[in-house]
Amino acid sequence: MANKITDMSKIRKAIKFYCNGKSKLFISKYLSLSRNTVKKYISLFEVLGLSFEVI
Repeated sequence: MANKITDMSKIRKAIKFYCNGKSKLFISKYLSLSRNTVKKYISLFEVLGLSFEVI
């Protein structure tokens, strides 16, 4: 389904997993998110240049 609302807790978990070295495929399967959604939030995280602790 397009345009479903993603919980902020899932976004935080996705970024945490990414910072811990997990693959985007693992993250998408584990959190039941599409790979494009995971890629979108990870790319935003990288562009902002923040650390996980800040989030």
